[in-house]
Amino acid sequence: MGKIKNIIISANPERDTNFSYTKKIAKMALDAGINAYINAKFRNIILSEGISYYTDSELSEINADMVIVLGGDGSMLDACEKAAPANIPVLGVNLGNLGFLTALEKGDIDLLPKIFENGFDIEERMMLSVYIYDGAVTRRFRVLNELTITSSVCTKIAILELKCDDSVALSCHADGVIIATPTGSTAYSLSAGGPIIDPSLEAICVTPICPHSLTTRPLVFSARATLTASGRTNSSKEKGILITPDGKDGVLVSENAVITITKSKLKTKLVKVDKNRFFDILSNKMYNK
Repeated sequence: MGKIKNIIISANPERDTNFSYTKKIAKMALDAGINAYINAKFRNIILSEGISYYTDSELSEINADMVIVLGGDGSMLDACEKAAPANIPVLGVNLGNLGFLTALEKGDIDLLPKIFENGFDIEERMMLSVYIYDGAVTRRFRVLNELTITSSVCTKIAILELKCDDSVALSCHADGVIIATPTGSTAYSLSAGGPIIDPSLEAICVTPICPHSLTTRPLVFSARATLTASGRTNSSKEKGILITPDGKDGVLVSENAVITITKSKLKTKLVKVDKNRFFDILSNKMYNK
């Protein structure tokens, strides 16, 4: 890639409470002759000379070469959803707990000047497009990790059906199902007993959550498949189901809703540092934490 000219720093006051990491990264960028942009809502808090500020409406005008995200995987998911349509690579600095999606730990920030000078490699990650058709209402989501379809009442099970290209692939009574990308296979799906999938692959993983069955198992589908899900909560009061994209606020839909899941045309671009390898990261995060 060419010389880095503009970066966006995604500040996180919950993780970087005094903005010390934000200011340090901004200074590194400015010292390297790079324009550093931070959201204008922090203008009166981060009083560092040389920093540029942007509003959400101005984001597309920056022509950023990279977004640096301060936080954990939740912060990364939010940033990746916004960066993917603009085709901007994302580099995460882990100020959270696990940080599977982040490339650097907070103690590794001093590596950034080297990245600014020498450039970086990119790893592309598959995303999912989700359409919910609920009567006259249509909703659309794009997810990097997973979509969960669960009972709308925590003490009741959901009765769910999943079709793959018009053939019934899964029919179960369960707390719900997780429909995950390979990137999301190490998140909620893993906790529910799903397989770990190399994120360089393209596939769709479906993991039942606490199925009321001895034979219901996780399934892995081709990324070319079209999955269609429907279901209802086994309750006399609330029949709808809850749809949750990438851990965000859930959306309650009726029992007549149809949810279609396909591979997205967009991809998330993650910045790689020092040729970090997925299974090395997995071992360090999961076994040595």
